Amino acid sequence: MFKYGDIVEIGPNALFIVGRPRDLEAKVADVANVVMYKSGSTLVVVDNGATPEFRKYLDEAADQLRPFDKAILIITHGHTDHTGNNGWIDTLGVPATAYMSDHDLEMMRDQIGHFAPRFDAVRPFVPGLPPGEEFMADVIAHFGALDLETKSLTFFEELPIEEIEIGGTIWNGWRLLDGDVVALQSTGHTGGHVAVFFPAIKHLHLADETTSFYQAFLCGHAQLNLLSIERAAKAVTEGAVASITDGHSFAVRRGKDGTDYLDELVKGAIDFDAAIVRVLHEHPEGITVANLTAELEKAPEMPQTAGGADKNPNPILALMRILNKVQELGIPVPADAQGLLRFPR
Repeated sequence: MFKYGDIVEIGPNALFIVGRPRDLEAKVADVANVVMYKSGSTLVVVDNGATPEFRKYLDEAADQLRPFDKAILIITHGHTDHTGNNGWIDTLGVPATAYMSDHDLEMMRDQIGHFAPRFDAVRPFVPGLPPGEEFMADVIAHFGALDLETKSLTFFEELPIEEIEIGGTIWNGWRLLDGDVVALQSTGHTGGHVAVFFPAIKHLHLADETTSFYQAFLCGHAQLNLLSIERAAKAVTEGAVASITDGHSFAVRRGKDGTDYLDELVKGAIDFDAAIVRVLHEHPEGITVANLTAELEKAPEMPQTAGGADKNPNPILALMRILNKVQELGIPVPADAQGLLRFPR
């Protein structure tokens, strides 16, 4: 694992700028990893992390790839830890264009409004948790000044979608710069999430599709999240992808290291499903959220190592993961701690 602010060479004209994990108790914001790649005379930046202090690492990495006469920012999704420095792309002294999905725009501009209801939904099961708006306002304050807007913004949905083959895997997405950069429509972590593939160096940046074997901040589709990880694992196994990075695991993985990492996520997702389904069947008349959580903590299906980039989530996020999963199974979340979870009849 690399440390915060490290600038690591992925391949020719390609750099990985290392972010940091969140620490809610210490009021430290998480900062997403960034990938930079020079395609001809164009600098391509995949996400830009967050917090004003992170900009010095962005500047240093961009300087290593100069000269360039244009810049492109690809925003993988709308969460603040990936978008807090969007405006930095316009400080490089060259014409710049940002790309993102229009599905994530509203969320990017109003994180508090988007996430407050999600935290309110877990309040009945977390004594002392503040109201969602109050909790999220405090979390967003950890990031310091936000610079979300860019002078030029193009939505991927304005471009014709294409079928993308990476080895034996098929994705949908958009080719940029004559196919030297490919945005893949993954839409698991959020409804507008993209992964980014660089064919010339066979590098795949999965952003936050690998945050966990199951998402706590599930703003997209759980099934597509798992499918994206499965496709990526197959592409790495085939050699069509030589290296992978993501938003929060602070590593460049190659070959078997990448395959093992992705396979562990897939196994974790399947085991998590098996554990929850088993416990629910063992309690046909219903089980409280607290008891389900306790049962899962000792479930033999659940490997202790499963977790992806976020192996040891905050307990609130671990609970959000469980509640997201039961809703995927078609089970409504009860309104209070005494309410029961059961399969519909």
